[in-house]
Amino acid sequence: MSGRRAAGFGLAEVLVALALGLLLALMITTLHARILRLALDAGSAADAQDALRIAMAVLEHDLAHTAYWGPAPDAAQIAGRRAGAAPLAAAVGGDCGPGWSIDLDAALQAWSAGWPLACRPYRGASPLGSVLALRRASSEPGDPEAGVLQVQADYWGGRLVAAGEAVPPGHEGRTLVARAYYVSPHSTGAARQPSLRRKTLQRGPRIVDEEVMPGIAALEVLLGVDHDAPGTAGHGLPDAFVAPESASGPIVAVRITLRSAEASDLAMTRTIALRNGPVG
Repeated sequence: MSGRRAAGFGLAEVLVALALGLLLALMITTLHARILRLALDAGSAADAQDALRIAMAVLEHDLAHTAYWGPAPDAAQIAGRRAGAAPLAAAVGGDCGPGWSIDLDAALQAWSAGWPLACRPYRGASPLGSVLALRRASSEPGDPEAGVLQVQADYWGGRLVAAGEAVPPGHEGRTLVARAYYVSPHSTGAARQPSLRRKTLQRGPRIVDEEVMPGIAALEVLLGVDHDAPGTAGHGLPDAFVAPESASGPIVAVRITLRSAEASDLAMTRTIALRNGPVG
């Protein structure tokens, strides 16, 4: 037999090859796990962004139409409101205070913290951040219906009704919208997940608490005040955005910030002009 080494791999070579193969497999598995985690994180971030966008769109629509009373020039011309000579005698189930739903003169209200309303927040928990209340007429006219608070108005004034009274000739009937937005520590589907919610006037009439969007951690409200006299430069534009408790003078815009519960650094801020003139 010759002294040449027999063809093939020795035990040491096989062990080294196996070790290298295992190391390569481990690296591939780790890389795949990281890619999968990044994809999941990106998906969660996208979902959180979508939640913020949808919640903001709901708030923007309501705020832009605040103090809209159909063809009526302003709330002072609508009979039956809370501050009028003869407030509408309609019992609203679960109302957030005496005559809260028909307080048309207070078309926009906000508080930086706490719970200022007489109705209970969802599960009795204190809200996270600000509370924002608004009142308006619906964007589209509708037929009168018993148990539905409605603003019936023409260009000179109007009235509130609740018993399905027929709309007078030349008038338009629009459903009264009264809402209070806040962030609860709880959501309908998960007790420990915060959510944007609202108290809203519905058929009955009654106030119900409904979820707008889960996954919203906080609502922050600043009010844009305008101190410029009519006819002067800057009139109709906000001079400054201040906390609701510091607002003095006509309010022409609202700055809203929503914060996500999915990521502490994820937030969205919008400034919404009040289309129907200043309030307050």
